[in-house]
Formats: sequence, C-alpha cells, structure tokens
Amino acid sequence: MKKLLILLIVLLVGCTVGPQRQDYQTAMNEEVESPFFYIPALNQKDFADRSWILLAESKSKVWFYDPYTLNEDEEGVVTFDAFFSPREKNTLAPYNATIVGPYRQKMDCFGNYQWSETLYTQNIVSKAPLVGDTKPVNGSGWVKIAPRTAMAYMRSRVCGRKFIDDQNINYFLYQESPLPAPVAKKAPVEVFDEKLNKQIAPPKEDAVVESTDAKPPVFYEVINNEVTIVDIKKDIRQLRLSSYLLNKDFPKQVDYVFTANCQSNSYSITPQISGEKSSSALGAKDSLAAVAFNRACGDHGVYMKLSSKGGR
Repeated sequence: MKKLLILLIVLLVGCTVGPQRQDYQTAMNEEVESPFFYIPALNQKDFADRSWILLAESKSKVWFYDPYTLNEDEEGVVTFDAFFSPREKNTLAPYNATIVGPYRQKMDCFGNYQWSETLYTQNIVSKAPLVGDTKPVNGSGWVKIAPRTAMAYMRSRVCGRKFIDDQNINYFLYQESPLPAPVAKKAPVEVFDEKLNKQIAPPKEDAVVESTDAKPPVFYEVINNEVTIVDIKKDIRQLRLSSYLLNKDFPKQVDYVFTANCQSNSYSITPQISGEKSSSALGAKDSLAAVAFNRACGDHGVYMKLSSKGGR
C-alpha cells in the first residue's frame, strides 16, 4: 500500500511540473532577435543629416555618395563618403541592414588605385616621394582598380572621362533616376528525390528586371571640371554642363551654362539650344541645382579648376 501511494505521488508530480507541450502558434509568435541582422539598421544615425545621390550601378549593387564630401588633395587623391546596397526592388527601409557603409573612399586618379575603409583601415602605407611608381601593394590599403569592373566605372565618373573626338574631359555631376532594378529573388524551393534518395539542386533562375516604359535616365557632367569666376566682387561663378542619356552609345542631349551666385544662394541654368534661362530656389540638397551649386561654390580642394573671365 505504501509503495502504491509513492507511485501515485510520483505520477502526479510528473504530470504537473514535467515538460509541457507547447502550442505551435505560441512558439511562432515568440520574438526572436538576431545579433547579426537588424531591421532597421543600427547605424542609421550615420546617414542622418547627409546628402546621398546615385553614383554608379552594377549588375548586383548600387552605389551612392555624398557629393558634399568630394575633395581632392595636391597629390591627386580624390576622397568621398559612399555606401552600397543590393540593386534590387524590395520593401525594406531606405537605410537597412543590407547596406554597407557609409565608408570613406579614396581614388588615386593618376595611378589608377583605390583605398576603401571596407577593405583596410589600419597600417596604411604612405606614398614615398621621388621613388617613381612605388604604390603600396595589396594588403596595405591601396588596391589597383581592375578594368571593366564597377569600381573602374566609378573611377571614370569621379576622375573624368575623355571622348576620342573631343579634347574635353567630363566629370560626373548628377543622375536624375536609376536604371530599372531587378526584382528580389525568391528563396529556391528544395526538392528531394525519394527514388534517388538525394537532394536535387533547383534550376538557377536569372534575376527578373522590372519592365518599364519610362525614358532612360539622364546624367549630367561638368565639362573639364572647370568653374569660371564671372564676377569676383559678387562671387558669381559658372559651370559648363553636358547631359546624356544613360542608354546605348550615351546619346548627347543638351549643353547648359549653370550660373551660381554664391553670395545670395541663387542660381540660373541656360540651355545652349533655346537659350531660355530658368532659375528658382536651390531646393533639397540632393537636387541637381543644389549639387551643381556646391560644385561651383563649395570647397573641394584642387578638384575644381578655377578660371576667371577677368575684368570685374
């Protein structure tokens, strides 16, 4: 009788304090935090109060940079802040955990080398004077820019591109809209063949580019990266701009003269075809007018070539 009583007590205790069956929906509703991936990203404050405009696009990535950080030193090294993200349509927040950056980027336009905080941040080897072409080797910060790469395309935009039949060198200023982006890929469906008793690899699917009937993006360049001081007293300056379609063979659109009054924060832009001048307030800092105004009136080191019409 005593043994039977002990057995009943053990059974009762086991049923009440033992492992409980957890409802499936209750388990799915539990919050799970990952230390590696946060939406929104934790470094959103790094993007605050900054101006980011489109710089370049590759097959899988898109690069933005802050044109107000663009600077060139006496040795021809161009510095700017940038970030890149996947080039696909998704429903994520603008600054999310898939973004890399922002980071400091440097380009040696003369030597065709680049340095990035995403590659190396310590033990940077300085350039030795009077030793010829003795760039630091890979592993010390500077990396040679390979041809036909996204970085080579970015270099041509930042460091300027030259046409075969023209003496001018054009420097990227602004792109008004991005190219059509691929739709985000869905996770592949796993298939298991019971007869062969093995996993079958799903067929590789190409990214589907969003179809659009919109016109190709237009991008603007500063001819020779030259700013002309028209009036020294009033600090009125001019840029010569060219616009092209981001399409096959880059068909040219219109040339413009952008006039900036650096004292009054006003501007005017005049197409060279019709000659009809248009002007208004500068607007947002990531607009074409504001970026062009900063290129004309801002301090970018030796990046901009100053010239003067003299006289006034």
